Amino acid sequence: MRALVALAVLLLAPVASAEFGRYDATGYPVAVDGTPTYPGGILPTGQLPEGPLNRVGPFTVYPYYPILTAEVQRLAAEHPDLVKLHSAGKSTLGLDLWMLEIADFANPDMLPLEKREVVWVDGGTHSNEYSGVWFAAHLASFLAGGYGANETATWIVENRHTWIMPLVNPDGSHAFGRLNAHGVNVNRNYPVDWGALAEDALFNNPGPHPASEVETQHNIAWFNKTRPDLYVSIHCCGNLWLYPYGVEGLDPLDQQMLSRVCDEAFPSVRDDCGPIWSTIYPASGSSVDTVYEYTGAAAFGYEMSGRGAVALWGQPFTANAIEAEEVESWTGILHGFLNVHRYGAYPELVGARVEGDEVVLRVRNEGYGNLTNTTVSTAFQPAGPAGMLVDPAILTVPLPALLPGEETEVRARIDGAGMLTLRVDYVKRHMASPTGERTFELEVREEAGGLAVFFGGEALAATSAGGAAVPFVAPAAVAVVLAALALRRPRRA
Repeated sequence: MRALVALAVLLLAPVASAEFGRYDATGYPVAVDGTPTYPGGILPTGQLPEGPLNRVGPFTVYPYYPILTAEVQRLAAEHPDLVKLHSAGKSTLGLDLWMLEIADFANPDMLPLEKREVVWVDGGTHSNEYSGVWFAAHLASFLAGGYGANETATWIVENRHTWIMPLVNPDGSHAFGRLNAHGVNVNRNYPVDWGALAEDALFNNPGPHPASEVETQHNIAWFNKTRPDLYVSIHCCGNLWLYPYGVEGLDPLDQQMLSRVCDEAFPSVRDDCGPIWSTIYPASGSSVDTVYEYTGAAAFGYEMSGRGAVALWGQPFTANAIEAEEVESWTGILHGFLNVHRYGAYPELVGARVEGDEVVLRVRNEGYGNLTNTTVSTAFQPAGPAGMLVDPAILTVPLPALLPGEETEVRARIDGAGMLTLRVDYVKRHMASPTGERTFELEVREEAGGLAVFFGGEALAATSAGGAAVPFVAPAAVAVVLAALALRRPRRA
């Protein structure tokens, strides 16, 4: 019975909710007799059964606002050490824009949030595109529920700072609508290139002025607060992956990097990944363009496939797992989580050799974008009496520009045993110039026959008894073991 009621509510939504009505305090529609309606047997806050609330028998019901509200509250209640539930603000009609913040907050060895890459995922900007809401909500459940059991989920929770807003436009959800309660398309209301195109007034009304809608305003405030490195906005349908810009003829400053993401994250559907205007259609005032220009994030819009749809813009329920139904987007989002540090420039220490009183360090750009505006600082602290370190001598020099895959050498003078620090300050991406910093700590030891350099507990280079340099290329495993690095190796469940 619960399944039939839930499915019937969603199938009849276009008819039953042709106009916006009143909502109770938890966001459920209020019937004409003043009683709140809890679809499909979903219970009010504080009376939630166990398990995903949008799972009904063999079906997953796409979560419109009441179901979504119960589901995000369940995730926060069941995983208090991993999930923080925020309201990013109120919609036009007073509903919460739910935001899930995910990390291993209670881990005593927690990697500091400021050293992590930030990933933002949202869905339901066009809230009748239910599969986007489903994708975002399932992603949150995958991370929280998979922590400690799934290697990928565990690694993401421990190494990324994740923000998920499953439903940007809750008011439209009740009316099975593309627009918000003012009849505005929120994804044409963002400031960047607002009004640059003559949009269809019925489906793509951009609003009276840029950021006129509270949903847009709240999101912009949180974009600036969270400063994402990767932004993904989920829509439906077409099985497309879109980056800036929506206006024809505009090329993003990070075009090369964004195109490389298409190559690596969506290889089987590469021709369906590209700029908004040429891959789907021209569109002005989108969240993707605005996040990109405001924060410098690698910004993408995902258009779900809508496979198996029984209703326009995606079916309201499915018997399939999202990993199978939206396999390309699921693979792509996981690629983003695992590789966002490379979505731009990314300097890596890949080798070293000792030459007399110098250590020659090899630095390579392992990112998808060009490495420019970079400085390198080296500091050597010689060991004094009884092994005590003395004040270091610091040398800061600019690093030459490096294309992806290119490398250069940095020379650091040493004076016997001590600690050698290499710090690289760089610009991750060209738009908005978000910055990064990487620090590599190396130990120089007196060994039989000469000096040896150790990094991550492994020897990188040594001088032979005759004084000749013995070069060493750091293995990949060593290159990621850094005390100050914002990545750690996945823990196996």
